[in-house]
Amino acid sequence: MKILMATSEFAPLASTGALGENVRTLAIELKRLGHDVSVVLPLYRSIREGHFRVEPSHGGFQVALGDKKVTAEFLSTQSADGIPVFLVRRDEYFDRSGIYSGNDRAYEDNAERFMFFAKAVVELAQRLNPALEIIHCHDWPTALIPVFVKDQRLPFLTALSIHDLEFQGSFWSFDFALTNLPGGYFTPRGVEFYGRLNFLKGGIVYADSVVFPGEPALYEAFTQSGGYGLNLVLQENSNRLVGIPFGVDYSVTNPPFERLSGRKIKTESSNGKAACRQALLSQLELDSPNSDLVMVCPLHEGDTRVLDNVIPVFDRLLTSNLRFVLLGSPDDAAIPNLLLTERKYLKRFAWDRKDDPRVRSLSLAGADLVLFPSSLGPRCIAAITAMRYGTVPIAANRGGLRQIIIDFDPIQKDGSGLVYYRDHPEAVWDTLQRAFWLKRRPELWNTLQEGCRAADFSWTASGRAYAQLYANLLRHRQAISA
Repeated sequence: MKILMATSEFAPLASTGALGENVRTLAIELKRLGHDVSVVLPLYRSIREGHFRVEPSHGGFQVALGDKKVTAEFLSTQSADGIPVFLVRRDEYFDRSGIYSGNDRAYEDNAERFMFFAKAVVELAQRLNPALEIIHCHDWPTALIPVFVKDQRLPFLTALSIHDLEFQGSFWSFDFALTNLPGGYFTPRGVEFYGRLNFLKGGIVYADSVVFPGEPALYEAFTQSGGYGLNLVLQENSNRLVGIPFGVDYSVTNPPFERLSGRKIKTESSNGKAACRQALLSQLELDSPNSDLVMVCPLHEGDTRVLDNVIPVFDRLLTSNLRFVLLGSPDDAAIPNLLLTERKYLKRFAWDRKDDPRVRSLSLAGADLVLFPSSLGPRCIAAITAMRYGTVPIAANRGGLRQIIIDFDPIQKDGSGLVYYRDHPEAVWDTLQRAFWLKRRPELWNTLQEGCRAADFSWTASGRAYAQLYANLLRHRQAISA
């Protein structure tokens, strides 16, 4: 397949965070799978000053923005990974100190800048040879591309990846005139959202497929709190929404046991996990016989009710054969209970308020269990990291959870975690009793740990999932054409 990635960031040419690195890694994986992948992004000042070899490509072009015509040109380069990169040059828009903002303020003409970029990408797509099949857009700066493709009835399929739903590209209604689209597009069924032009909403409505970073994130986006206002729009277009987890680099997320524990380890098996466990308990000054279980609970920012189902059973948890490690800062309402628990169970409960990265890594590697009483986090990184170390996740059932954690079946000897299905403290307690029961049966416990380690959330797996998505889109179009 011939695929064009449209993005406002692409590492290392121009990147402000995870977006640029995610697009780069996905392009590499798709190329390894044999697909013809290229990337297009604006020619920022940072690229021009970065000593990248840039050459003219596909000539100049004009873009209509309302009543005016804007002239620009295409240039090209190649990433160190061999990915062809097209650059859209218009110094008026992109020769600036930042990508989206300068002096801590968003550029006032961001709507015009990225509308121009979206139209330029559509122009480039029509010039590429051999013919393009898929335009994969990333986040709000490219979300109008599917709208323009549909309006012009171009023969490209479009996919839109939403990396961060909070940022939507919302601008005042007068900017709609710059699209040169018929007025019928500025409606509740189009790009209009509460009287404003919303780039991301346009992409959701008109893209052939909309991709979230995993099914848990997708189902969270259907809620009022997780949808950032677009939850009803997403529900109305749910037939075209999919969840594909962003891949992780296990060499980064899962350092060897030896590096974490600081001890020489002969193997990377249970000896390494035991060494990390002992290093964790020593650092946190907890005592724990070998027969006890160590459970870690990593908190995520914004989880206001994360401990509601845990605090009521703290006494039972901490008087059983369990040691509990809490990472991060909870809601203020939970702090008095945690301070009391900390004093009451000095050698059984540890609370790392600062959430030290080394303690977190050591906890996820050395603990027996990792508890997620609320959210798995936006990218489920803690769960994915822990599972690769053989640390068994305990999680509350929610939409999309099965893509990450499959409840263990001791009869079929299949699964990658323990799931509870009632939103109640007793459900947490009952699930912990299941963990104790399994721990007393080494064959089942080892099988569960192996199921955790076998779960594959690498970028290779993500690349295959995206390639399958593209193939499905193409088959669907062929079926409609027939």
